[in-house]
Amino acid sequence: MNTTQSETQNNTEQHGYFTLSGDVNSDMVRRVFNAAADITEDKLTTAHILIQSNGGYVSDGICLYNFLSKLPLDIITYNAGAVASIAVTLFLAGRHRHASDTARFMVHKSHATASPGSRPDALSIIVEGLRADDMRTERILRGHVSLTEEQWQVHAYSDLHLTADQALEVGMIESIRDFAPPKGKRLTNI
Repeated sequence: MNTTQSETQNNTEQHGYFTLSGDVNSDMVRRVFNAAADITEDKLTTAHILIQSNGGYVSDGICLYNFLSKLPLDIITYNAGAVASIAVTLFLAGRHRHASDTARFMVHKSHATASPGSRPDALSIIVEGLRADDMRTERILRGHVSLTEEQWQVHAYSDLHLTADQALEVGMIESIRDFAPPKGKRLTNI
């Protein structure tokens, strides 16, 4: 085996392929933490992660974004179907991001419901919490994505839906590419 083949084989061996689906919540945080421990123990340098999620809890999504984006390995995220709500923030943790041509992203402001008969001071606390969550997620979004003024206006008042082509235009992804682990590579569900 020549040096180039050996280097390519070692490089491929240091790549891991994962799927991550479901609600962004404390269970997902635990699963990702456990998977990251295995990844570092296995001495992988690159983690390819296919994400499928309709969102969940803002604090859990921000925690996962901060954790994954600071890991000492190359995280590559993929969207093959739908990544929505706070899961978009989680998706943005990838240093390299890709989506299938039929994938979509849905970005929106935080929302919550109040119990019937809630006191005005409780409602005020909920509103302030939503504003704080929106500021945190928007800061991450603006750090990775260049939405048009029209898209920001939609985002301010409604759900913003982006196709893979639109996500490519605004920098949410770097290419339209399917998640395709090499033949013979183990695929692990987180």
